[in-house]
Amino acid sequence: MTIYTNYALGLQLSHRVLTRNLHRFAAFDQADSLPADFGDYLRLFLEFLEVHHDGEERSLFPALRRNAAGRSTDAAHLDRWTSDHREIGRLHDELAKISSALTSADARGAVVVRSRDLLAVLQPHVDDEEAVLTPQRLAEMIPERELAAATDEVARANRSRALTMASFLATSLDPKEQASLFGNAPWLFRRVLLPISKRRMRRFHDIVQGGVA
Repeated sequence: MTIYTNYALGLQLSHRVLTRNLHRFAAFDQADSLPADFGDYLRLFLEFLEVHHDGEERSLFPALRRNAAGRSTDAAHLDRWTSDHREIGRLHDELAKISSALTSADARGAVVVRSRDLLAVLQPHVDDEEAVLTPQRLAEMIPERELAAATDEVARANRSRALTMASFLATSLDPKEQASLFGNAPWLFRRVLLPISKRRMRRFHDIVQGGVA
């Protein structure tokens, strides 16, 4: 696999985790109450969303813009995605406020409404990114070394929470998806760190398996 195929795969699966969880949260209108430990899980989701888009805005998009000179279509995509990120960030903050008051009587309804609002913006956004940022198009948009530098910069910026975010990502993927994403990861990560992280995430099993109590 090339860096372009790896990046596109990681992008697709990260997006799948985000939208898959929002569908779970939106389904809580069928529940009598929010699941146990949902507050902690929601905060992990919000952190993952923030890390994902912050990495794009701070590292990937600037690298793509440096290489978009003279290509108005590429620049237009990036401007549109940045605008989407601002609206997604606003909805992220609304869910974050709800996450600190989940014991209130109307918390479940608020989670459902805001999750649906966020999904309505996020789904077309991720579909658009994935349609453009294919391995083939990435190879035309940015040199391999610059994409590698951008992804390395994101990794350095999030080193202190890398395992937590990888754990959340893995927990939200099915076994086949996990294998496709982590199959080429270092032995220490696959055989030691990832199993440890899965045990830590075990308390969220009921949420991940459906979410409706």
